[in-house]
Amino acid sequence: MPPTLYLVTQQNCVNCPAAKQVVCEALDGTGVQIEEIDLTQMDPDFEFRLLEEQVFIASTPSIIVENNGSLQMLYSGEIPTFEGIRDALEVQ
Repeated sequence: MPPTLYLVTQQNCVNCPAAKQVVCEALDGTGVQIEEIDLTQMDPDFEFRLLEEQVFIASTPSIIVENNGSLQMLYSGEIPTFEGIRDALEVQ
């Protein structure tokens, strides 16, 4: 099962549009599922999962990857690099 990348954004975040563009370009055609989540409208079940796995969102954009049922924070409050995303998810 391919990993899922969660891109947590919020309105008026100056870095969120650029982060979304980098993530989409880096993962295009890789099979990695991308889900954009608005921080202010986060699903309570997902929020509970984050708390269970001690993944804390301090700022946006935040990039979280789910692999084999486990959540891990990759980036918080910064625009990722194309290579950084691809390397972290081990995609070619």
